[in-house]
Amino acid sequence: MAAVDIRHSVEAIPLNRLAPSKANVRRVNAAVGVSELADSIEAHGLIHNLTVRKAKKGRYEVVAGSRRLAALRLLAQEGRLGEDAEIPCNVRDAENDTELSLAENVQREPMHVVDEILAYRELVETGMAPETIATRFGQSVITVRQRLKLAGLSPRVLKVLREDGMSIEQARALALSDSHEEQERVWFESLSYNRDPRSLRAMLTRDHVRGSDRLARFVGLEAYEAAGGGTLRDLFGEDASTFLTDQPLLTRLAMDALEQATEPLKIEGWKWVETSLDASPFYSGDYGRISADEGADGGRAGRAFGAWGEFRRGAGADGSLHRG
Repeated sequence: MAAVDIRHSVEAIPLNRLAPSKANVRRVNAAVGVSELADSIEAHGLIHNLTVRKAKKGRYEVVAGSRRLAALRLLAQEGRLGEDAEIPCNVRDAENDTELSLAENVQREPMHVVDEILAYRELVETGMAPETIATRFGQSVITVRQRLKLAGLSPRVLKVLREDGMSIEQARALALSDSHEEQERVWFESLSYNRDPRSLRAMLTRDHVRGSDRLARFVGLEAYEAAGGGTLRDLFGEDASTFLTDQPLLTRLAMDALEQATEPLKIEGWKWVETSLDASPFYSGDYGRISADEGADGGRAGRAFGAWGEFRRGAGADGSLHRG
């Protein structure tokens, strides 16, 4: 039995002599990601040759590789590649062009997401910064950081993801925590019906304070982190949520801020000032509000109560400030 000959001619053909073939079967999403592909080609070269056949007047039609051709043309248009740059091409004789194009697109197995994210992690481990990876692969920096966040999942969780035992959305929810122990506890100790992404996120953050919480806004994220407070950031949430993980520290900082707010009142002559994060109805029931236009003493009291009102409405601590 004769051996099959899989060889074909490879030629370097100037870019300006290449044109897309009407026989190319890729119609939908043919232009999607062309800019990113151009960046990748610029960084890594053309990894896969174009497949062409001879056309009229010394030109060649690209029957397989239309997106690569579009990316090369974009590079030339932007001045990053010469218009007559020589492109390595597999030159095929007169064959069924549609069959060739279909064969290239059908016999392509997409990379598993776990293999992809671990490859990103390996690049970082070799010293490549996320910003560099983003540039070389035509990705946004946030996309690269999301891949790296998934790569930080525990080996047990990644094994479940590789075996298609969880969805990518469930994996993204678990990636909210950097603790492998927490990831595994939430996943393996939860019943199957309680493993939707929303429930997983809730279980991972139930002991934390959302960054949009009034107490967190009152203290301020910058002051909280400067004091050594830890945070969790959801890179996959629509609102990019931040969670403050040290509630005792947050409470202490809020109380310190309230204590500082009492100093001007003490200087004004108030005999006692009491601070609390828990509003008590005792201090608000059966008492009227003092207006700022009720004489000199009333004016001072009005300003004090007015400042407290601004604190309650704007600063956002769910607390109370009592004085006498």
